[in-house]
Amino acid sequence: MTRLALLPLVIGLSLSSASAQGVSQEYRVKAAYLYNFLKFVEWPEDAAPGPLTICVAGRNPLGTVLRDLVRDQLVNDRPIEARIILEPEEGCHIIFVPEGAATEAYLRGARGTPVLTVGESSTFLEQGGIANFYIERGNVRFEINPAAAERARIRISSRLLQLARIAEMPGQTR
Repeated sequence: MTRLALLPLVIGLSLSSASAQGVSQEYRVKAAYLYNFLKFVEWPEDAAPGPLTICVAGRNPLGTVLRDLVRDQLVNDRPIEARIILEPEEGCHIIFVPEGAATEAYLRGARGTPVLTVGESSTFLEQGGIANFYIERGNVRFEINPAAAERARIRISSRLLQLARIAEMPGQTR
């Protein structure tokens, strides 16, 4: 079985071990995706040092699920940390901007830095985000804007791109 084929299995296993306590299945899946994105993205050497950090912007619909998923985990020999940020901050490798958070402020704060920005609104990619969750036939899926990733100087694995819907913004050049 290839690594690509294992991603859904890993997400499923991650969900079953997570303490969900009132968090919807949708957000448990999104938390698992955020954790797994760390395994398929390469940051430049000048990215934030220390633990690989997933930041949740504003309100936290993930509850303790994300923190429980990443506890004691390593990616490329680096520990993983999850934290909530109430305004744009340095030190994040991934910023998840839930629906209703101040999307423009978080994207502006991440602009020009090697941060994977992930949202869940229909206009997130148009606003400059890199990845976006959407629901298709009751399942959580994601789309990626490769040009936005390139501007952020992060490399997304072709394996992850194969799972994503690729979004090209009108007038965008790569």
